Amino acid sequence: MKNLFYSLFLIFASVGSINSQSYSHQTSIGGIKANGLYKIALNPEVKQYMTSDLHDTRIHDSANTEVPYVILSEPLLRSKSDFIQYEIVSQKHFNTYSEIIIHNPNKDKISNIAFNINNSDAYKYCAIEGGDDMKQWFSVSAQQELSLAYNEVYTNTYKCIYFPLNNYKYFRLLVDDWHAEPLKINSAGYFKNSVIAGKLNDVVFTKTITEDKVYKKTIIQLSFSNNQHVDRLDFKIKSPRLFMRRASVYVNRERKLKHDKTEKYKETLFGFDLSSDGALMFDIPYLNEKEVFIEIENKDNPPLEIESIGCKQLASYLVCDLNANNKYTLRFGNNKLKLPEYDLSNFVSSIPQLLPEASLDAVKEIPKTQAENTVKEKSFFETKQFLWLCLGLGAIIIFFFSKSLLKDMANKKED
Repeated sequence: MKNLFYSLFLIFASVGSINSQSYSHQTSIGGIKANGLYKIALNPEVKQYMTSDLHDTRIHDSANTEVPYVILSEPLLRSKSDFIQYEIVSQKHFNTYSEIIIHNPNKDKISNIAFNINNSDAYKYCAIEGGDDMKQWFSVSAQQELSLAYNEVYTNTYKCIYFPLNNYKYFRLLVDDWHAEPLKINSAGYFKNSVIAGKLNDVVFTKTITEDKVYKKTIIQLSFSNNQHVDRLDFKIKSPRLFMRRASVYVNRERKLKHDKTEKYKETLFGFDLSSDGALMFDIPYLNEKEVFIEIENKDNPPLEIESIGCKQLASYLVCDLNANNKYTLRFGNNKLKLPEYDLSNFVSSIPQLLPEASLDAVKEIPKTQAENTVKEKSFFETKQFLWLCLGLGAIIIFFFSKSLLKDMANKKED
């Protein structure tokens, strides 16, 4: 009898836990033109509704079946050992195109070539060909965009060209020069562990700057529309010409004390030096907040005249196997979920470097009445009818058990 009651309890608990799963927001996935692997870019507008590790995020198809995915992103800086430089055999410019030939002497299997290029905002297309004798060339990748996101601090930047895995002895890059002058390419090579270029997205925020004249500090308040993950802070200082200030990033916290009392305190997350002799870009180890503060120590100096502050977020992607004949929804905001364990995570190293990109529609908030039904279509065992049936069966069993118990007690009294 104990086992029966325990089984009924587990059934009720499991039904309750399934129905309690709900998401706060969702968006439709589009741009699926053929069956295969796709990458889905998660921009700050979408990630503000997600947890930092994305354990609250799932992809469902039109039947509300969960679709496995893997998260791909890159660090702000790569290790130098990851970059293998190759010899540029020749670099020629013709009337309408440029030709750059790269030597792969050991015939390594590579799927990307990184070019160090002088800053340019030119919009170009290119093609990659491969060969073993520099006479006969074979197509590797027909047409790719070669536009650059120019760097505001350095005079050059890396641009990775991705293509299917190949081991030709020579690779030839053909760049379309119809609409602009040739690019100045300084060096070429490949990143051993490259998956997706470390692109940074701008995070939208509002700022308020106040001066504390008593403690000689500048306080900058950064407010986001929701919790945002920030990987880098960029500063532009207008004046003075020479400066060296200590700064720190902190958040306001609140903790409970005894007797239902609370205490407010500041938690410092990160410290750095603002110096006119160095780059004013600072990588932040971890920041995922709705509101942060930057405190600058001025001492006896006049406050810095801050021209602008930028918050950057590393690009991240979901990679999943999608079908052109199906419809998919990205749902997130369910904090009761745990990090999923998908087989796809075991095949990251074999995922092609160049993947088609799926698009996301505008993010929509899921009404609370609808949220309980977004996980999957309920089976009979998850319906109210099944719950009432279980309750009814339990009541009948308890009735007969009680009747049998009373009968045994009556028989004992007669004896």
